[in-house]
Amino acid sequence: MRQEILEQLYQQYYASALLYALSLCGQRETAEDLVADAFVKAFVSLDESHPAFSFWLLRVVKNLWLDQLRRQKRQPDWEPEPTETPEQLVLLDERRQALWRAMNRLSPADREVLTLHYFSGLTIPQVAQLLGRTPGAVKTKLCRLRQSLKQELEEQGYEI
Repeated sequence: MRQEILEQLYQQYYASALLYALSLCGQRETAEDLVADAFVKAFVSLDESHPAFSFWLLRVVKNLWLDQLRRQKRQPDWEPEPTETPEQLVLLDERRQALWRAMNRLSPADREVLTLHYFSGLTIPQVAQLLGRTPGAVKTKLCRLRQSLKQELEEQGYEI
């Protein structure tokens, strides 16, 4: 029964966790390792009730990433991989690809806020809790980021 629950959770949340991990580290192999390690932790500590599993999983992914940074004693300096990534497969049409490119030009912290809320489906209070901010600060940040992205896309000729 426990194995079935974990398999179901893996199928449901893997893509979201991978997108989030990629937004943190920018390297597919590292992101896959982070997500795999997070699911190992889920297997070890999963109980029968998992109402906030998505939130918990993303928090574990972030903590694993921060642990890795501490071990390396350096800050992330990532560049998006030039190869085809899962995001590019998901974002098939040109407009979404333009949005994704614009998001990749944002700072890692800004990209993280957008990814958590829009791609991982966390609520504003959940994003705030995960990032250690107030819900008002997250809401303001999201509004400013949306305006910035809209302006950039309009400058590129995309109608918003």
